[in-house]
Amino acid sequence: MKIGFFDSGLGGLTVLKEAIENEKLKGEIYYLGDNKNTPYGLKDENFVKKIVEKNIKSLIECGCNPIVIACNTATSLSIKELREKYKDIIFIGTEPAVKVASDAYMHKKILVLATSITIKQEKLLNLIDKLNIKNYVQLCAADKLVQFAEDINCNNLQKEVNDYIKELLSKYDLNEFSHIVLGCTHFPLFYENFKMVIKELYPNCNINIIDGAKGISINLIKHIKNINKDYDNETNTKVCIFLTKESETFKIRSRQILNNSKVDIEYKLQ
Repeated sequence: MKIGFFDSGLGGLTVLKEAIENEKLKGEIYYLGDNKNTPYGLKDENFVKKIVEKNIKSLIECGCNPIVIACNTATSLSIKELREKYKDIIFIGTEPAVKVASDAYMHKKILVLATSITIKQEKLLNLIDKLNIKNYVQLCAADKLVQFAEDINCNNLQKEVNDYIKELLSKYDLNEFSHIVLGCTHFPLFYENFKMVIKELYPNCNINIIDGAKGISINLIKHIKNINKDYDNETNTKVCIFLTKESETFKIRSRQILNNSKVDIEYKLQ
């Protein structure tokens, strides 16, 4: 069974890692990281839609089904059209975990961090309206975190990352918030940075930092078992990572992210 993952770059590996380590994802996994065009968040929307469809088509031609669009920006822009065009393919999208925060509503506000495109798209705004929490949600663009995540020197940029997070969060009184939603798959890479900065700014603040990786992974396993009744008999997990541009940086960072997953990784140029 071939399972596809797509992201603008490295961010979707946080979803893949969750699926492998905690939900025991098995089988042939094809991960396509569009490192040639990352980041998507500040690019022209029509351009992004075209390259998303091109890359998804590549995964379909490899025989992938289901396909996880492990990118909030790509999901918000393209998943509706992809589902209409490829009716036989199961697409599992990614969106900020606003519902998780809403379900745990604690009579406080919710801060959603995402890319500029995701924040502007109707998909997220409609979800907030549907949950009837518009008056309690603050949206904040955090595009620079994507650039940090893709940088080979990311582990040596902790001060720069923390300063940027501090700049973002200093706009708000976090005592008024119950949740921070990391609404881009790149952002969970900085979970510890967020904890550190919040503790520095608000030592007594009790705020939940959440992302959607677990929910996506559970949903993926459910769909796989519906498609393949013998799935539980699968024994091996192999990951093939396709790049749209040759990059040793990407290979090094991807191994750093998946370092505890104990999977065989093969790299290919798309």
